[in-house]
Amino acid sequence: MPQFTERDAERLSPVQAAALVRVLDLQAEWEGLLVGKAQKTGLADLRARQGASDAFQAALRDYCAKYRTAGVPEPTQAVPDRLAAWCRVLRVVFGRAEGGSPAQVMGKVYRLADRAAARAGKETVARGSADDLPAAVRGLDAVIAWCGGPVT
Repeated sequence: MPQFTERDAERLSPVQAAALVRVLDLQAEWEGLLVGKAQKTGLADLRARQGASDAFQAALRDYCAKYRTAGVPEPTQAVPDRLAAWCRVLRVVFGRAEGGSPAQVMGKVYRLADRAAARAGKETVARGSADDLPAAVRGLDAVIAWCGGPVT
């Protein structure tokens, strides 16, 4: 599947962008639970991971059924230039969305930035609020700048 670009994001309607924010947030929530699974092995933790996976899969299935030709933006690697490119796409999606909470997506962005920082021996990026879309866009701008890319 071709990489989802800023141009692709610019073509999204506000309703489709909001639906995509929901899918991305559910995916990030599920992935966040997987990151900590080594420390959490109880039945309740397993059920939480399964529930998050089921919610993400259902939202993705609904999104793909409604928007048949649409893709989902994914980071390719946790290296600064690719992370910045993914953040630029997310910034456009968030800017087009009519609503939604990207808190889990921003957690994923910061986890990837932390991984890139550890590899490069750099300081981690400062975290901001991610409770709403405008705050998340500011957080994405900070990650893009941290990656060394221009914030356009």
